[in-house]
Amino acid sequence: MRNICLLAVLTIICLSCEKDEVTEPIATNLTAKVLGEWEMYRDENLESIIDEWTGTEWTTKDQWFRNIREDSRIILEFKDDGTFVDRYADVPVANGVWGALTDNSFYFDYVADETNPNAELSERRYITFYCDNTYSVEIDKNEKAIYYYRVIGSIECSDEINYNVTD
Repeated sequence: MRNICLLAVLTIICLSCEKDEVTEPIATNLTAKVLGEWEMYRDENLESIIDEWTGTEWTTKDQWFRNIREDSRIILEFKDDGTFVDRYADVPVANGVWGALTDNSFYFDYVADETNPNAELSERRYITFYCDNTYSVEIDKNEKAIYYYRVIGSIECSDEINYNVTD
């Protein structure tokens, strides 16, 4: 009798629970945001430079430097099948896969193979959007470089970005 009561209570609980809806973490229109061809227009690098002579040795300090790239021809093309191609002009130099994270941001990983054995490309890259046509790329375990991309042929939204090196 006790088993029947327990079974009845469990049945009532199960029937009264609503099924949780499974939603995709990234909306389709947000995923589409990364698709297309993007050109690098700027990069910033943190470098150690000689600071001053102490009488016995030179001291160093870290300083950010920037490169402005007009019509750079350094292009990332993200495709809707979850792959990307890294090109210089029309020449593919590397490729890999990209994806969306649950916090509505994106990442991409280079695929190492016989045509792309570069160890410098082994770490994951993270994309931070500033507006619809501008994002930055930061490399996991590398706080010394930031790369900025814009949709080819567009003007970046620099007023929304806190660059390390101001103009």
